Amino acid sequence: MKKNILTVVIMACTLINLVLTAVLVFTVMPAMQKTTNLIDKVASVIDLEIDTKDESEDYTIADLESFAIDYDAVQNINLLPEEGDDTMHVFRMKGLVVSFNMKAEDYATISEQVKADPTHVKDISIKTISSHTKSDFDQVKVASEIVKKLQELYNTKCIVELIFTEPFLA
Repeated sequence: MKKNILTVVIMACTLINLVLTAVLVFTVMPAMQKTTNLIDKVASVIDLEIDTKDESEDYTIADLESFAIDYDAVQNINLLPEEGDDTMHVFRMKGLVVSFNMKAEDYATISEQVKADPTHVKDISIKTISSHTKSDFDQVKVASEIVKKLQELYNTKCIVELIFTEPFLA
């Protein structure tokens, strides 16, 4: 009699397992399928944004005009202190070179504005550089961050590149 009760309990557990598996397959799987489709759609939108080419980036090196902004003396820009580090770190540079896309519609006006008064370029550069610590300072990323800020300030895509003249991180 004990063997029959044990067999009935095992059979009941097997049937419960089968029912729960069926519930899982028919309720959770469609929800997972919908989630997968949503993720695929989001990923395809992101890929489209990455793949689309910005018209302002349609230039060659021959289309660039460089304008050098030299300082009277080497600029020492203090970086933010790092947590637990008492050492004062500085970024030194002798000047900046701003590159303009000569194919841009507003090239003439923007380049003349910057050449006439490069104060905004200097100010944004110093503020952006001084907002970084030594460990997170990457010249390429900082330069592109400055370019984005300059593009926003002048409301243009004419300014495409910024290069530090004689940079040194200490």
